[in-house]
Amino acid sequence: MNLGRWFRTIRDIPPRQLAARVQFEIQSRSLPRLPLPLRQSLAVGNSISTPPLRQGYLQALELPEPLHPIPSPQQTYTFTFLNQPRELQFPITWNSPDYPRLWQFNLHYFDWVREVLTVAYQQGQIEGKNLSQLKHLICDWINANSLCSFDGWHPYTTSLRIVNWTLATRAIPLLAEPDVLTSLWFQVRYLHRHKEYFAGGNHLLENLRALIIGGLNFNHPKAEAIAKIALHQLSQQLALQILPDGGHYERSPMYHLIVLNLVAESVACLRSAGWTMPETISEPLKRMLNFATNIRLSNGAYPLWNDAAYNIANPLDEVVSWVSQLLGQSPNHPTDALCTRLLQAAGVSLMSSRPYEALTTSSHCPDSGYSILRNANGLELAFDYAPPCPDELPPHAHADCLTVDLYCNGQPIIVDTGTSQYAGGEVRSYERSTLAHNTIAIAHQDQSEVWGSFRVGRKAQPFNVRSGTSEGWQWISAAHNGYAKPPLNAVHQRWVGLGSQGIVICDRLETAIATEYTSTLHFAPGLSLVYDPDQDEYCCQLHERQLYIKVLGLDESDRVTWMDADTSQSWYAPEFGRRYPRGCLRIQGLLPPDGKTICTVLMLNSSPKVTWEWSNGKGKVQFENGLFLEPSYDL
Repeated sequence: MNLGRWFRTIRDIPPRQLAARVQFEIQSRSLPRLPLPLRQSLAVGNSISTPPLRQGYLQALELPEPLHPIPSPQQTYTFTFLNQPRELQFPITWNSPDYPRLWQFNLHYFDWVREVLTVAYQQGQIEGKNLSQLKHLICDWINANSLCSFDGWHPYTTSLRIVNWTLATRAIPLLAEPDVLTSLWFQVRYLHRHKEYFAGGNHLLENLRALIIGGLNFNHPKAEAIAKIALHQLSQQLALQILPDGGHYERSPMYHLIVLNLVAESVACLRSAGWTMPETISEPLKRMLNFATNIRLSNGAYPLWNDAAYNIANPLDEVVSWVSQLLGQSPNHPTDALCTRLLQAAGVSLMSSRPYEALTTSSHCPDSGYSILRNANGLELAFDYAPPCPDELPPHAHADCLTVDLYCNGQPIIVDTGTSQYAGGEVRSYERSTLAHNTIAIAHQDQSEVWGSFRVGRKAQPFNVRSGTSEGWQWISAAHNGYAKPPLNAVHQRWVGLGSQGIVICDRLETAIATEYTSTLHFAPGLSLVYDPDQDEYCCQLHERQLYIKVLGLDESDRVTWMDADTSQSWYAPEFGRRYPRGCLRIQGLLPPDGKTICTVLMLNSSPKVTWEWSNGKGKVQFENGLFLEPSYDL
């Protein structure tokens, strides 16, 4: 056991949060072993009979009553989570050591209910087989998962299931049988007493959404009190977790969309119940919506920074569309059928979507540490100068400070690795490492001390963040202290610039002792570089253009190597369970005590005719047409 690493990991976690973790671990192990009456008393408190449902709540979700009897359950059901399909026999085995943990969590979420409802709204009624699946799997879950059995009663799985069952029973009143409502009421009361204070972040927000939506579902003073407490706590948490620029403080674009959506669903259900939306909710929601708009790439995606993948959160355009309408703004994308019903339940007048106009101006989110430089020629240069995570919440952090992504007319060119799994092991360790990102590793170390599946010890902190324009170029620069500990005492500062047809990336590395460095640019799958020894440059064929790459400022000991998809051991993971081999350009060499500056120039359509000079803490990039840039560093 590395005691120093453990100390650096837990020193930033507040004592109250550590105590909550200990309490949760004790309860999760002890409660399932107790007799049911004692377990029930400790888990949910005094017995309260299942109250009636709140009249008129989410009434717009209701589907026409089925014309035929509910079919018998199927012998097997196929579930696909995280791109991993499994065929399960009925009755379902809800917990199995054969399931990956995150897959098992997804099984307990019942998120597939939303897909079933969306199809039913599109068709005007629910199909018999889908209704049968809903009814029999809900009842089977209740029979198989006694109170406090895990993972079914983990607060996170319970949170998502409460919301999904509430939507299902409101859309299809036939499902709201006494046993189902009793279980749902028990889950609300259980969650009220077992919020994830030990985790915080998006997990706690999921708890609060479920308690608002689930509490409003019932007509009882206790249910109303649960919803009011959750609403108050949601306001407090949004004040903590939403940064001034609107970004979620875990600094994952994927989790930002998840949080944006869950807050919007809470607001829609509040309005459906006749409650008003507090300013402490609406104001952060507006900022979050603006942040989502700013990080949108022209292809509708977003950078895969920290733990992020596509097809976990709803697509960015769909989330922005329905939240815009909820806030009284016109959408720029069609709204899906379920969100349309939620808007109707909230009393919102639906609006037609207007044609989407992609951003051509740059976006800067300085509190989050994200910028996307854009120009009129379709180039997008995304720059991550963010801290890895909140000090007390490291699970989704990567060692990726100063990484860049490059897109041309929506085509990914240089992109981060993404996230394919949360399970511990070599894959998880690599995807969180500095080498998996488009930045620089010094002394074969990660800039932040990522380890295990969700832990971080020492955390790199950005500083010296600056931005401006020069000779028609936009630029931004930042440094981090991830290598500042002795004996290295090293610092990495990166300056990135975007012109009309080109990109310049200048890296200044300083260290107290001689060591080695590795700079990596990971290219999108399907792209390859061809080296021209006469020009000492690389060429990459894009869809309609060519991209030329020249690396300047190197010594004889430095080497630049293109490794194709077969040899690079690099991959692109845009979704969980998906890894696509790809090539990477790697620059490696010795880093002397007096430091090193590397300048990488990328130009569209023409070979870069450029020279590079470095003196007195300033660099000079001189182009053939007389234009020059002067990246400066003050470390």
